Amino acid sequence: METAKGKEVYSKKVLDAYSALIREKYPEIEVEDLMADAGIGIDKTGDNAPGISQAQINRFHERLCMLTDNLRIARSAGRYAVTPGCLGMIRSLVLPFAGVRRACGMMVKYAGGLTRASRYTIRDIEKNKIEIMVTPNEGVKEEPFQCELRQGYFQGLVDVFLHNELSVQHPECIFNGGGGCRYELSWKGSAFPILAVLSWLAGVAAIAMPIALWIIPSPVVPKSLWLICPALLFFALGWAGQSVKSKALAKSLRGIHAAREEMLNQVEVNAENSKAIVDIGQALELEDPDTCIFERTTNIVGKKLRYDRVMIMIANDEKTSLCYRGGYGFTEVEKLYISNYSISLDGSSEGVFYESFRHKKTMLVNDMAWLKQKYPQSQDLADRLKPLSFIISPIEVDGEAIGLMIALNTVTLRRLDRNDTHLVMAVAQQVGSVYRRQKYEKQQGEFKRQIVQLQKMEALGVLAGGIAHDFNNILSPIIGYTDLCLSMCPEAGKMLTYLHRVKNASGRAQDLVAQILAFSRQGEREYIRCHPGPIIKESLKLLRASVPQTIKIETLVKTDLAPVMADPTQIHQLVMNLCTNAYHAMADNGGVLTVCLDEIQVNESPLEETRQMLPGPYIHLQVKDTGHGMSRAVMDNIFEPYFTTKTKGRGTGMGLPIIKGIVARLKGYIFVDSIEGKGSCFDIYLPQAAENRSAQ
Repeated sequence: METAKGKEVYSKKVLDAYSALIREKYPEIEVEDLMADAGIGIDKTGDNAPGISQAQINRFHERLCMLTDNLRIARSAGRYAVTPGCLGMIRSLVLPFAGVRRACGMMVKYAGGLTRASRYTIRDIEKNKIEIMVTPNEGVKEEPFQCELRQGYFQGLVDVFLHNELSVQHPECIFNGGGGCRYELSWKGSAFPILAVLSWLAGVAAIAMPIALWIIPSPVVPKSLWLICPALLFFALGWAGQSVKSKALAKSLRGIHAAREEMLNQVEVNAENSKAIVDIGQALELEDPDTCIFERTTNIVGKKLRYDRVMIMIANDEKTSLCYRGGYGFTEVEKLYISNYSISLDGSSEGVFYESFRHKKTMLVNDMAWLKQKYPQSQDLADRLKPLSFIISPIEVDGEAIGLMIALNTVTLRRLDRNDTHLVMAVAQQVGSVYRRQKYEKQQGEFKRQIVQLQKMEALGVLAGGIAHDFNNILSPIIGYTDLCLSMCPEAGKMLTYLHRVKNASGRAQDLVAQILAFSRQGEREYIRCHPGPIIKESLKLLRASVPQTIKIETLVKTDLAPVMADPTQIHQLVMNLCTNAYHAMADNGGVLTVCLDEIQVNESPLEETRQMLPGPYIHLQVKDTGHGMSRAVMDNIFEPYFTTKTKGRGTGMGLPIIKGIVARLKGYIFVDSIEGKGSCFDIYLPQAAENRSAQ
C-alpha cells in the first residue's frame, strides 16, 4: 500500500513560484539540478507529469534552504508568486481591479487546484473580512514550511492592496495544535478600484469618440467638445485614483518608517542588553570560588539591566522551601523581612513561585489582579514588595532547579516584555553555570586536600608501623623478664611494687603500640554483618561508670536497624573514643552528652557542597556534646596524628585519627561541626550491608 508521504498529491506547478524566485534572486542555483536532487526528474516536470509527492517536496525545500542559507525561503516564494515576475505583467495590472475578496477567491481556487493534499475553503465573516481555512486530508502530513508558503501568498496580496490597508491574521495553525490552518484577512474600503474602472472606461471612450463622430456626426454639440470631455474625464479620474493610491502608499510608507524606527530602537536596546549580559558573564567568571555570587549577581543585574529590584531565592537541600540569598534595591526593613521569609515548595503551596520552580518555567506577570486571582498563595509576598510587574526564572544546575531569580519593577512604569524575559533567563543560566563551576572547583580543592591528607597519613602510617614493630620487639623482653622477676620476687618489699609499676607502664605501651598499628592499617580485621544498635548500647553501659554525675547522657539508639559490614570491636572503639572526648570537653562545667543512631537515605543533590557522599542507605551515628567546642583552626587539625588540645598526660592525639581510619576502612564518612562555647557534633555514616541496599 502506498504511504501518504509517497503519494503524488501535488501538481508540478506548486514549484513554479520557487523556480521563478530562484531564477530572479539566486541565478547561481540550477533549478533542474535542485529538482534532480529532490528526485523530481524531467518526467515529473513536463506538462503531462502526474504530480509530486510530499517526500519530494520536503527534499526540495530542505535542499533549497541549504543552498540559499534561508530557512524562510518558502514565505519568500509565496510572496514572490503575486509579483509581476511570476504572475505576469498583465495579470499583476488587472489584479488590483478585482478587489480583495475576488482576488482572495482567485488565489484560493488556484492554490486549491495545485494539491490534493488539503482542502481550501473561504467564507465571509464581515463586510470587509474573510476567513480562509486550509484542512489537510486524512493520511497527509504537511510540513511547517507549507504554512509559511501560504502566509507568503497572503503577504503578497497585502503588497498589492496597499490602498485597502489589508491585514492578515493567523489565529489557528495545525502545527500549534489546531485542526487546520485558519487565516483571517481584513481590509478597509477604498475608492481606488472604482476610480480605476471609471478612468479605464473614460480612456476607452476618449479613444472611441473620434470613430463614433466620424460615423455619426453630431449636429448639436461641437465635435471638439465630444473629443475633449472624455479625455479630461479620463485624466481627472486617473489623477483621483492615483491620488487615493498615493495617499494609501504614503500612509503605508509612514507605517514602514515608524516600524523601521522602532526596529532600530529595539536593535539598540538589544545591543545594550547583549553587552550587559556579556559584562555580567565576565564579572561572574572572575568571582572567587569562595565568594557568594548571589548578592553580586543581583547588584550587577539591577544596575546594568535597570530593574528596580532583583532577588535570588535558593532551595534548601531537602527542596522543601526557598530562602533569600541575595538582593538589590531593597530597603533595610524590606531586606530584614525577606531574609526571614521562606517560600514553601510542598504540594499545598501551588503559588506562582512554586509553579516556576517545580516546572522549571519562566513566568512574566504584568497584571497583579490576575496574580491575586490565579495564585492567591503568592499574594503575601506580593503585598509586601508591591511590584507593578515581575519576571521569575529558575536557576538550574545540571538540569535540576536549585532556585529562582526574580526581577521586579516597583516604581518604573515600563511593562516588562518578552525581551526582559529572555534577559532574565540568560542571567539565570549564567548564575547556574558559575555556581556549578564554583561547586566543582570547591570539590576539586577538597579532593586535592584529601589526596594530600591520604598521602601524608599513608607515609605516617608506614613510618609509625615500622616504629611500632620495633618498639613491640623491645617491649616483649621487658614484659617477659618483668613477669619472671615477679614470680621470683618475695611478696613483701619495695621491689615488688617497682616491678608492678614497670609491668603497668609496659601494658600502656602495648596499648599505644596497638593503636599505632591500627592507625597504620597493619592490624587488618575480618568484617562480619553486625547490628550496631546493641553494640552501642553495651558500650554506653560501660561508659556510664566513668562519666561524672555532672554530665547527663541522652540516648536515641534504635536497635531494629539494618546491619553493616564491620568488626564489632571497632564499632565499640568508635563509640568509646567519641564519648570519651565528649565528656572530657564537659568535665569542668558539665553538660549533656547525646548519642543517636538511625537510618538515612542519601540522595544526590546539586547543592551538596561539603558532604560529598555516594547516594544510598546509611546507618547514621551522631555523638553530640555541650562542651567548650572548637575553633576552625582546631577543627582543621583534629584528624592529624598526635594532634591534641588536652593537657600533657591526658591524651595521645591518636583517638580521632584512629576513628577516621576505621570509618574510612568501613567505606563510611565522618563529619564534624563545632561552635566555640556551645559544643561539638560528630556525624558518622556507615553504608548498610550490600544485601540490604539491593533489597531497598
